[in-house]
Amino acid sequence: MQQADVGRLITAALDSAANSRASTVGLVGPRGSGKTWWLDRAAEQAQRRQFLVVRARGGYDDHEVPFGALAAILGSERNRLRAPEWAALHAVLDLDHRRVEALDVKVAAFRFLCTLAETQPVCVVLDDTHWFDAASIDVLGFVARRAEADAIAILATSTHELAGIVSATTRLAPTPVRTIQSMLVGSGLDDLAAARCSEASHGNPGIARALADGLTDQQRSGSAPVSVLPRPSGTLVDELQARLRSYGENVCHALVVAAAEHSGEVAAAKAALATLGEHDGGLHAAESLGLLEIVGAQFTFTDPWIRLVAYHLVAPASRRSAHLALAGWFAGAEQAAQRAWHLAAGSVGPDAAVAESLELVASDAARRGGLASAAVTSERAADFSVTPHERQRNVLTALRWWMETGTAEAVRRLLNAIDPLDHDAAVARAEASEFLDGIRVDIAWNDVAADGWWSARRAERVAIAAAVEQGDHRAALRALNATACLGDAVSAVLAAGTHRLAGRTREAREASTTASVLLDGSTAFDADVARLVAADLDILHGRGTDATTAIGDTADVAAPLREWASGLAARARLQIDPNLAAIAEPDAFVVQGAGPLRQAREAIRTGVLHRDATTLASAVELATRQAWPIEAGEARMWLAGLQSGDERAATLTLARAALQRCGVRAWDLRLAKIGEPTAQRRTGQPDPGLDALSQAEFRVAGAVAAGLTNRQAAAELIISVKTVDFHLQQMYRKLGIRSRTELAVRMTNFEPARGGLSP
Repeated sequence: MQQADVGRLITAALDSAANSRASTVGLVGPRGSGKTWWLDRAAEQAQRRQFLVVRARGGYDDHEVPFGALAAILGSERNRLRAPEWAALHAVLDLDHRRVEALDVKVAAFRFLCTLAETQPVCVVLDDTHWFDAASIDVLGFVARRAEADAIAILATSTHELAGIVSATTRLAPTPVRTIQSMLVGSGLDDLAAARCSEASHGNPGIARALADGLTDQQRSGSAPVSVLPRPSGTLVDELQARLRSYGENVCHALVVAAAEHSGEVAAAKAALATLGEHDGGLHAAESLGLLEIVGAQFTFTDPWIRLVAYHLVAPASRRSAHLALAGWFAGAEQAAQRAWHLAAGSVGPDAAVAESLELVASDAARRGGLASAAVTSERAADFSVTPHERQRNVLTALRWWMETGTAEAVRRLLNAIDPLDHDAAVARAEASEFLDGIRVDIAWNDVAADGWWSARRAERVAIAAAVEQGDHRAALRALNATACLGDAVSAVLAAGTHRLAGRTREAREASTTASVLLDGSTAFDADVARLVAADLDILHGRGTDATTAIGDTADVAAPLREWASGLAARARLQIDPNLAAIAEPDAFVVQGAGPLRQAREAIRTGVLHRDATTLASAVELATRQAWPIEAGEARMWLAGLQSGDERAATLTLARAALQRCGVRAWDLRLAKIGEPTAQRRTGQPDPGLDALSQAEFRVAGAVAAGLTNRQAAAELIISVKTVDFHLQQMYRKLGIRSRTELAVRMTNFEPARGGLSP
């Protein structure tokens, strides 16, 4: 994208946020391409427009301090986090010892930023996100996806794609040579020297600046010729290193320690230099030379390339010594993560002490809800593990946490790293394979019953899944309540299916929402399962159009789930159009389950497609006996269509009562149509205004019409209060009404073609 277009893109994003429409902008380009310059201009523009600007910048070696980037963003508002509603954020940022769930951190961060935006538009500036810790990326990605009618603009940069935070990115085009040349002349270079540097930069302002910084005074003034340099590679690094070495060993050693100290603490760098027998005057000399900027207790490199080059000024052994010296400074309990990562950077080969330190850091990150950071740290601990079994333990721990975050790419990477030294490792590989593609891996029961976390997890999951498949929701719920090994996403998916069988659609929706949030953005098999579970509930709640959108192209669904997806798409069509004959959509009656549940569903399919009242009556009897109210209610509905007179009226009454008790509004119009020949039931008319509502608006309308306050509706739908208010105002305008009471009456008195409101 050209430079002028980038400026317009940023301005449009700020305009959108100022008008309470959240926006995101992602800028991608190589190091030195001007990404930070654009963020600085964006921050200046936002401040002029009275935005609250919060910033975080990633750095080399600090990308796995859990929630480091999130702490930087919220640092200026840290005092607010002591309020009870922000307890999860306070816990993960201030390192208290309460266990925090990953979902709580995400929701709290989202609502905290939305709360800030209620009084003042917020501009979140995220620089070099490729160095952000995984836990912060996970949280920020969730915030970016959930923000909607909120005065929040998120501007992020990276050297590669930003899929973890923003949905779309813009790649910076090379800066015109004449623009770079003008920039260099403005900094004091002679025209010819500036022309040579800008031509060698190939449109990268950062590289041009680095080349210019490497020039001698005579070259800068034009009194000495400037050679034509190749692309920024080894030659450029050599040039920069030569310049840095010209400042003397004292400065070079100080720069090496400063480059290794990623948090920018002056005291830490000075202490490490003292440990190494160096004088800390090198730091001040580096500052006077313009290489470092020291402000209070913190220092920063004036050019990120200087830090990268300075770090390699000495041999690897000397760099490791710098890290070990820094590790000695970070001795406090709250500094365990920094100490462990410095120890890792300063060590070579297996080291039990380093592995143990990293394991402790990983456990603490997991306790605070930073599962992604915990997984990365566990993988690093595996690199330093002394024995194969210790290595396997850390790999399996990392695998567990990656699966709980739904990160399919990491699970696939670790799958090939697992050496099945025992039965539990073999079970872990099977669980990972099924997590990725859903294809059952057969393992002998003795293996499943073996000792170990993974074996226990598999035994519990298989038992619960079998109970759900058989339709035994009572046994499944007992097992879910007692389980200790299942991850949240797995539990949530199973719980949603269990509650659905029991006819508790509200509880099923809550569990489904939890699963969707935990698997947000995942490409794992369970993410497809969660999507289809949510689509099934959408259909039951009368939102067949939403379900169709969620299902999408069934060819994109994991192969083992395509039959189910096709069946749900057919059910959605039957729900949307009450005049559509059931026999026209045979896929809507796809048979799933085992044992009695399969028997009941086969009876419904046969009864509907063959118009067999006797078989449908047997399905009603079986579903009633097994306490499957939704199956019983739907079987009665189809049975009523084959009956007449009082018999039909009685069956319809029972069907309607059963479905309404479960909160199922999918078949209201079809039930009314079936009852038209024999009943005088007054039904509402389709409402074009309600039909015109968007998916998000209809969800909010359903929640509000059910009696929820704006804050309660926001909590249930996991959106901000401001988003609820925004959608209400949009609906008032579309429907020509002025209050939530009128909206509730409108939803109650009419039966829109897309279905009723959710319970």
